[in-house]
Amino acid sequence: MRLALPSLIIFLYVITSMVIFTNLRPALKISLIILLFIISLKYIIYVKVGGSFIAPDFPPYLLIVMETLYSALIMLVFMAVIKDLIALVLLLSRLAGTDWHMPFSKEIINSCILAGALLFGIYGTYQSMKVPEIKTTEVEIENLPQNLNGFSIIQLTDIHIGLILDKKWLEKVVEKTNSANPDLIVVTGDMIDGRVEKLEQEVSPLSRLYSKNGVLGVTGNHEYYFNFKKWVTVFEKMGVEMLDNEHRVIDINGSKLIIAGVPDTYQKRFTGKGPDFLKAVKNAPEGVSVLLSHRPDGVPINTNADLQLSGHTHGGHIFFLKWLIGSYNGGLVNGLYEINKRKIYVSPGTGLWAGFSCRIGVPSEITRIVLKSKDR
Repeated sequence: MRLALPSLIIFLYVITSMVIFTNLRPALKISLIILLFIISLKYIIYVKVGGSFIAPDFPPYLLIVMETLYSALIMLVFMAVIKDLIALVLLLSRLAGTDWHMPFSKEIINSCILAGALLFGIYGTYQSMKVPEIKTTEVEIENLPQNLNGFSIIQLTDIHIGLILDKKWLEKVVEKTNSANPDLIVVTGDMIDGRVEKLEQEVSPLSRLYSKNGVLGVTGNHEYYFNFKKWVTVFEKMGVEMLDNEHRVIDINGSKLIIAGVPDTYQKRFTGKGPDFLKAVKNAPEGVSVLLSHRPDGVPINTNADLQLSGHTHGGHIFFLKWLIGSYNGGLVNGLYEINKRKIYVSPGTGLWAGFSCRIGVPSEITRIVLKSKDR
């Protein structure tokens, strides 16, 4: 499992930096090492005990505890690295003739770091579970018709209903979304983490989404883990029109807005053709085009669209992981980008996958995109 090895490396670094070379009593050292080792085994426990890496069969409260502790472990290694870098600088300074030392003993410093990491873990897990605020971003579009100036699109993405985020949470998201009175609502994938038989009622609040021009959606990779054909049927029944290399045309007093949608690249693994932008816009009229793609790098970089709306990255989860997550997504991780005159907005997500439920410095959002004329 690709996340098990990094977790083991993190464990080894933490115990080397924080536990082994301290003056703690042997019994306490052993207890800390065992606890940290168990926490680092989270993904193996999910598979071997919970039966699934994506959606382990555990009670929600147990998942929350495990996610909190694992988030604390991630923060612990980050803080331990900073501590060790400072210690290295101080050591080099002493070799150069100074008498600089840490102001407190190693045990006091490590205790403060452990406490701080746990608090960050609790905070990060809470941030991942709270109902997000609406974030408005204005996007300038060249040659935008006046009739489309101010057109608003609410984007929901990476909702991940299932393990921790449930029907009550989704009801609040839907209520907030509708309160913004958008011209269009789009859902860009990863709506669920579980099978239809278990979660159909949990996602039922989606049926109450309302905008002047309907609700459009595309699949994310997680839909393909849980029988995507059944889920597409359910979403359609709830009023979310799913686009599979297709487009819809919105006509505002003669001005055309083309909304094209492509499936996630995982469709190729399940007898599908995968994303095909040219097919999605085939026979589309002249007008401003918006592309819905779950992954920011899920279509060719030279795709001819005025604006692309994506998710998938969760904004990097934690501020210091943005570069890592971006490296797997063409450098696109959070916010508004422009590539070859195409604007790309990557939402940090409305919800969060329970397999890594931590947000620090990367809040979730209900994204409100407002189209604006460049020459207004």
